[in-house]
Amino acid sequence: TSMGENTKNDGARGLMLSDEAPSTLWRSAKNSAKASAQHVRDARHSVNKRPKNGDTACAEARQGLLSGGAAEEECDYIEYEPPRTRGAELDEAEPRYVEGDALSAHDGPHLSLFQLVGLMMHAFGYGLFYASVGVLLLPQEALHMFEEQHAIFLAVMLALAGVSQLVSPAAGYMSDRTCHWMGRRMPYILLGNLTLFLCLGAMFLARTYLYGYTYLALLLAAVISLNVAYTGFTGLVSDVVPLTQMGFASGVMGAMTAAGAVTGLVFLGWLGEQRLDLAYGVYAAAVFFCTPFTYFAVRDKPLSREDAKISSAAELYKSYWISPASHGDFFWVFVSRTFYYMAVSVQIYILYYLRDTMKEAEIKNNAQKYTAILCVISQGASGIVAAIAGSWCDSFGRKPLIYLSCLVMAMVYVGYCFIDTYPWVIALGLCYGSSNGVYLAVDYALAVECLPNQDDHAKDLALWGIAAFLGTMFGPCISGPLLSIVGQQTNPDGTISS
Repeated sequence: TSMGENTKNDGARGLMLSDEAPSTLWRSAKNSAKASAQHVRDARHSVNKRPKNGDTACAEARQGLLSGGAAEEECDYIEYEPPRTRGAELDEAEPRYVEGDALSAHDGPHLSLFQLVGLMMHAFGYGLFYASVGVLLLPQEALHMFEEQHAIFLAVMLALAGVSQLVSPAAGYMSDRTCHWMGRRMPYILLGNLTLFLCLGAMFLARTYLYGYTYLALLLAAVISLNVAYTGFTGLVSDVVPLTQMGFASGVMGAMTAAGAVTGLVFLGWLGEQRLDLAYGVYAAAVFFCTPFTYFAVRDKPLSREDAKISSAAELYKSYWISPASHGDFFWVFVSRTFYYMAVSVQIYILYYLRDTMKEAEIKNNAQKYTAILCVISQGASGIVAAIAGSWCDSFGRKPLIYLSCLVMAMVYVGYCFIDTYPWVIALGLCYGSSNGVYLAVDYALAVECLPNQDDHAKDLALWGIAAFLGTMFGPCISGPLLSIVGQQTNPDGTISS
């Protein structure tokens, strides 16, 4: 495309092209037609002229200019200055990406391995808490404070932990619009972790003095704080990690989450039931230790008030809605992740599986111990593979690895139907953990690539987090009744048990 010889007609046409052409075309046009630059600016100013009295003569004169006429002098007009892009000069108006565009959100230097590990220390603490609190801590605390109705209050505790997830889209929505000197995400990470740290201390006092209902309120506050901090964390990762490094970063995140889960299970398992009250110290130490690493690993770029979007109650309400029309491919990521966690949720019955189906009396009589061993081995394999598989998805793509990991995990579930010895349980557990590590390595990277709007990605990533909650909530609602129907077996004495 050429801007031609020094004519107003070609200068105006060049201006119209520059509004839509990429930056390379614009630079090429400027270099090949420097003599017409002044005419381009004249054409720009003439297009931005407004008639004083709204008469049609000026509009006709402006049209005449664009078509090569010379009627501009016949028009009585005033000029106005259009709003400028921050930091841009009219004479240097090259197209460029502004903060919030899809490319600029990931267009930056790669982070070092040290930075990535430091950033992902938050995932370590998150995995440590979530992997053990529901499996080991809360069942014992329900029995400790509500001995007569421990089953009911355990369900209440788990329900509170699940409902707390609903705060995440609101936290993400506000984070996307936060103007603070520490950035958009870091205030939510720090405030969430500080509140969690204080709640853990208060929960320890409540359980010590048997303030059961106070404990429930503190549990809700603690898990809300945890989810607010995690929402800020997922938004921060998508802000600072370049898209070309997202696969590897997602693998590091999965590995750190699995490492935290193993650490939590080992520590709480080593403490035992008699010293489980020390778990609050373990959780508090993890928060205290991990938060500085995340804070100093990267810089959270502040959002200026000029670039911040205006908040509204209607938009906040829409942040809880997801559909193919509003979110495109991200909707299907949400659906598939929900089904994945529905399948994973059947692991809550692994203790019953070992107790009822294993041949070895040692395994049957110590099912809780061997369940913990299986979980540690499986989670360890998951973390190791996740650290390696992150780079694979950059080479082979995200979806093929998702397909492969889910296929292997499905085959492991089928295999568990035909074995009755613990060595085979461990072997299949290693296969399951390894394939699960592949999924964890790709999961976050796929979600980031499918985000519908880079300006509001924190609230959308919060929906991605809610998919896990929905899956773990609805999974037992299906598998529980199904197990009661098809899981009956005949004992040697002729009785039937479930």
